[in-house]
Amino acid sequence: MYLIKNVRLYTGRASYERGAVITDGGRIIYAGDEASMTAPPILGGVSVIDGGGGICMPGLCDAHCHAPMVLLRGEGADLPLFDWLSCVQEMEENFTPETIYTGTMLAIMELLRGGVTSFADMYFECADMIRAVIDSGIRANITRGSTSVEGVRSHIDLHREFDGADGRVRVYVGLHGEYTSDENVARAAAETARELGVGVHVHMSESRGEVEGCIERHGVTPPAYFERIGLLDVPVIAAHCVHLTDADIDILVRHGVYAAHNPASNMYLASGIAPVAKMRARGVNVAIGTDGAASNNTLDMFREMRLAALLSKVSTMNASSIAAADVIKMATETGARAMGFDECGVLEAGRPADLCILDGGALHLHGADIASDIVYAACGADVRLTMVNGRVLYRDGEYTTIDAELMRALASSARKSLRK
Repeated sequence: MYLIKNVRLYTGRASYERGAVITDGGRIIYAGDEASMTAPPILGGVSVIDGGGGICMPGLCDAHCHAPMVLLRGEGADLPLFDWLSCVQEMEENFTPETIYTGTMLAIMELLRGGVTSFADMYFECADMIRAVIDSGIRANITRGSTSVEGVRSHIDLHREFDGADGRVRVYVGLHGEYTSDENVARAAAETARELGVGVHVHMSESRGEVEGCIERHGVTPPAYFERIGLLDVPVIAAHCVHLTDADIDILVRHGVYAAHNPASNMYLASGIAPVAKMRARGVNVAIGTDGAASNNTLDMFREMRLAALLSKVSTMNASSIAAADVIKMATETGARAMGFDECGVLEAGRPADLCILDGGALHLHGADIASDIVYAACGADVRLTMVNGRVLYRDGEYTTIDAELMRALASSARKSLRK
């Protein structure tokens, strides 16, 4: 049992300048005003965490990531999407299962350091990624970026072995994208997801070239193509969604698709600015992701929130196009639902204890509004503590489940081997 006190609390539903949270096991039993708190039972053993006046908030949910690509950070810098892909894919051919595990664990360290409690990932050698997730204690939704029917069907064994592990692992079906597969592969992804009762994670309408190519190949845009073959009849995380027509947005709304907005990556690769304000106004579920560190080049979800808010304002020339509270919801509750962790993303009694605490000594985090401080002032380096499922995984530079020194050494060796 933990008692978190002396914090500026943002629950996802309300703000408290002097708040408190009580956890019991993996669940929250109280989140609200500290003065109204009922004292927890002492006999059960209570560990007190004094937040020092810092912000306590729901853990962040990274809705689109390629964790092992932290080992490729900076590769192909300043290249457009398809040239960048050629560069990194050449190096990815040298990845081994050990490399995948090390890269995933290194990414998890960065995510936890930045207050992230769950992430949705698409890569390959997924079993090694899931082992890193299980070993570290974080929560994740894992898929393989499939480009073949064989790759799609590999999710069956992966789901059988790992889905639901420790209540922290979801296995969806991954389809890399329209431009890296054919109709048989895409139909197999839809059929496999229905068979397993899960969703699909796919890249969609990331670049103008991708959309134009899809129209040339199939006569329709990517959302219309995926609708036509039935892929959108299951839950879908659609990464990027930058180049959408009004008809495309209608399709996303009709099927309840979760659009994973990746503002830094979309700018880094000059892919464009996703029409977030329009999507949200029409009813699209918009979450936020970092994409891989090779096209970002960080996994800082606080930066993504700030960029998402500012890009929306400047692209619409409307300072009120999106509120700070809405951006936080995109990066927490909506992202959690996209991954299949429906109870996460809000701090209230009965929900999982996934949260983070920001530095009370940070001079830039004592503004007039907690939500505004989170979105416009905070950064990942401000995080002092990250808790997942009631377990402290990161605190003041230390990891409770990861040998950080070993992982850094293994990552350094892996990077050298990849460059050779």
